[in-house]
Parts: sequence; structure tokens; C-alpha cells
Amino acid sequence: MTGINARTGEVLTGFPEVLQSLQKVFSTWQGERVMREWFGNPGLKLLGENQTEATVIQWFNILYMLTELFEPRYKISHFEANDMTQLGFSDFTLVGRYRPYAHLDWEQARAFVSVRGDTITLRAAN
Repeated sequence: MTGINARTGEVLTGFPEVLQSLQKVFSTWQGERVMREWFGNPGLKLLGENQTEATVIQWFNILYMLTELFEPRYKISHFEANDMTQLGFSDFTLVGRYRPYAHLDWEQARAFVSVRGDTITLRAAN
């Protein structure tokens, strides 16, 4: 698959294109894109919450679901927490496998992920 670098406008292929795609999915608020209201990260509303085990697990679950829905070329196997401070700073690594041809057997996701309290819901988008 080939894309365009969002910063430079140059052609982007391979794993760098997957990284840019994941960055866009993780950093876009759900509903921010007018023509794709179902696209985005509902977990961004967790920013500013206390960093408890439940919140961290919820965050990891959301990132996993978003990757499964919107970027089939990367399969997360596990998360590694590198650093977490009491001030709310978190540093973690998504460990997974790059699958360059996985998108060929994939249909655009039509799902909506929502977070309400401690509940994460995945449903078909309208």
C-alpha cells in the first residue's frame, strides 16, 4: 500500500506508512472528521484521568481495538510499559507484527468504539 507523508507530501510506503496511519488513528478525536464520524480514538477522553490499573488497561484495550479496526497491516501481540510516573507520564511500547499484505483480505471497518465509565463498547456504525 502507498500513502502520502502528512508533513512533507512525499510518497510513503511500507512500515513508515503504517506508523503514520496508527499515529492518525490514535491522535484523532472520535467525531473530529466530519465525513468519517466513526473514525478516531474514544480513549482520548481518558487523558487527565487518574493513572490506575483500570485506566491503563482500558487505554490498552482501546488501542488494541483501534489497531484491529483501522490498521490490518499491524497486529499487536502485547504492550510493554516502559515508564509510568505519579505525575501521569506514561511511556509504553506496542509490540507486534508488521503484515504488509493483510489489507488485501480486509474490508473497511464500519464500527464505532465508545467508552462510558468502565465500559468499552464496540458496535456497528450507522
